[in-house]
Amino acid sequence: MSESSSSRTKTTDSADTESTEDPLIPDRWTNNITYRQLVMSSCIGVVQLWWHPYVHDFRRHLPFLFLYNVFSVLFVYPSFYLELALGVVTKKGVLNCWDMAPVARGVGLAMIISCVFLAFSLGAVSAWCLSMVVHSFHSFLPWLHCAAAANPPCAARHRPLTNGSETPPQSFFFNFVLNLKRDGLNGGLGNVVPDLTVYYVISWVLVYLIACKRIYSYSKLVLFKDVLAFFVLVSSTFGVMRLHGAFRMFYECDWNVLFDSVQIWREALEYAFIQMAVCQGTLIMLGSHCPKQKQVLANTSMFAFGVSKLSCTLSALILGAAHGALYQDYDNSTNIWKGSSSSMILWADYVARIPGSQVWSALVFFTLFVLSVCSTALLVQTIMSTFTGRSIRKIAWAFLVLICMLFCFVGVMTLCTQGGMYILNFLMTWPVSKPRIPLAAIVAIVVTYIYGQTTFCEDVYFAVGEYPCVFLRICWALTPFALLIFFLSGLTSCSQTEGIAGWALVMIVLLPVAVFTLLYLIFKFRVRNIVGTEK
Repeated sequence: MSESSSSRTKTTDSADTESTEDPLIPDRWTNNITYRQLVMSSCIGVVQLWWHPYVHDFRRHLPFLFLYNVFSVLFVYPSFYLELALGVVTKKGVLNCWDMAPVARGVGLAMIISCVFLAFSLGAVSAWCLSMVVHSFHSFLPWLHCAAAANPPCAARHRPLTNGSETPPQSFFFNFVLNLKRDGLNGGLGNVVPDLTVYYVISWVLVYLIACKRIYSYSKLVLFKDVLAFFVLVSSTFGVMRLHGAFRMFYECDWNVLFDSVQIWREALEYAFIQMAVCQGTLIMLGSHCPKQKQVLANTSMFAFGVSKLSCTLSALILGAAHGALYQDYDNSTNIWKGSSSSMILWADYVARIPGSQVWSALVFFTLFVLSVCSTALLVQTIMSTFTGRSIRKIAWAFLVLICMLFCFVGVMTLCTQGGMYILNFLMTWPVSKPRIPLAAIVAIVVTYIYGQTTFCEDVYFAVGEYPCVFLRICWALTPFALLIFFLSGLTSCSQTEGIAGWALVMIVLLPVAVFTLLYLIFKFRVRNIVGTEK
C-alpha cells in the first residue's frame, strides 16, 4: 500500500484470500488520514497531558524535564524506531512478530501484560475527566470557592495554608469527585463511588464502540483529537503567561537534585518510555500497517517524536506555571500530592483563573476525556491484534466484549472506590512504568545480537526501501546495557511494603520473558542431544 492510496475505503477480505501472513487488520484509512498521522497520533494522548511525576515539586520539575528530553533522544527514539520497524519487517502483531527470534517470544506477552495495566489505569482517568466535564456545567465552577462541608478544611485563596488544609480545587476533587479515603488503603478500598462508577461504565462503552471497528474507527478520531489537544495546549500556553507567579518554577528549581540520587534519573527514563508508547505493543501493531514507501519509516518516527516532545513539554510547563500561580496565592505551600491527582487539580485551578472559566473548563476536561478514551481504545486494539487466525477472527467481537466487560467490572470494584486513586498511583508507578526499561533493553539485544543487526537492517531496507542510520545502530548496540543498569539500580527500593508489592508486580510482567527463554533453551539443548545421539 502506498500513502497515495489513503482514500481507500473500508474493505473486507474474502475468506479465500485471508491469511495470517497478511497485516492483522486490512489497510483501511479515511481520505484525510495517512499512516504517518496515525502513528503521530498514538504519541498524542492523555499520558502527555496528565501524567507528570514531578509537576508537584518546583525543585525537581525542570531538572526532570531536562533529563526526560535527553533520555528521549538517546534511549527512547531508537527504541521507538525499532518497535515500528519490527512491525514493518514482520507484518505481524506483538506476539507473532517474534517468530524471527523464538527465544524472545515472552517479550511480546510481557508487552501485552503492560498494555493491560495501562488500559486499566486510563479507564479511571476517563471517568475522572468526564466527571469534571459534567461539573463544569454548573452555574459556577464548584471549585472556585470552599465548601462548608469539606473535610479536611478548605482554605480560601490569599490565605496561608494551615497543616492539613487543602486548596479549593484539591478539596473539591478529593471530596466530591473521588470521595477519597484520607488514610490510604488502611481498612480496605472503601465503598464504591456511584457517580464515578457511572462515568467509568460510560467510558468503557465508548472504548468498545471505538475498538469494535479497530483501526478504521480509531483513525476517524485522529484529526479531531489532535487538533483539539494542540488548540488547548497553545491557548493555555498564552493564558498561563498572564498569571502571577507563573515563572516561579524557573527560579526555584534546584539543579543539584540531579546529583542527590539516581531515582530522578530512573523516573525520567521511565516517563520517557511511557510517553512515547514504547514497550506496550502498540507500535508493533501500527508498524504492521506501514506502506511500502521510501523514507516513510524514518520520517514517521521523526514527526511522531517531535509532536510528542512538543505536547508533553508544553503540558508540563503549563501545569508548572499553574502551580506557581497557586503557590503565589498561599505563600507557603500548596499541599499538592504527588501522583495522578496533581495534574487534574492544576488543570482545574488553571481554568478557574481565566475569563470564561466554565467554557474553558468544559473544553479542557472534554479534551482530556477524548484523549483518554482514544488512548484506551488503541490499547484495547493492541490486545485484540494478538487474536490471529481465520477461525479466531470470526469471533473476535466476543473477545472484545469479554475484555471490555472484565476491565469494566474489575475497575468498578477497585478504581471506582474511595481508595481507587491509591491503586491508580500504584499501577502507574510500578507495573505500567518500570518494566519498560528492561523490555526495551531485551528487544534491542535480541535484534542486535541474536537475530543480527545487519540482517534486520537489510530486512527494513527490503520492506520500505530505507536503511537505519548509524546513530540508531550504535544506540541499539550500546544502550541496552545502560538501560539494564538503570533498572537494576532500583531493586534496592524493596524495604517498604509498597516497594515489595510493586516489584512483585513488575516481576510478574517480566516473568514470561524468563519462562519462554528457559523453555526455548531446554527444547534446543534437548533436540541437540537427540541429534548428537543419533549420529
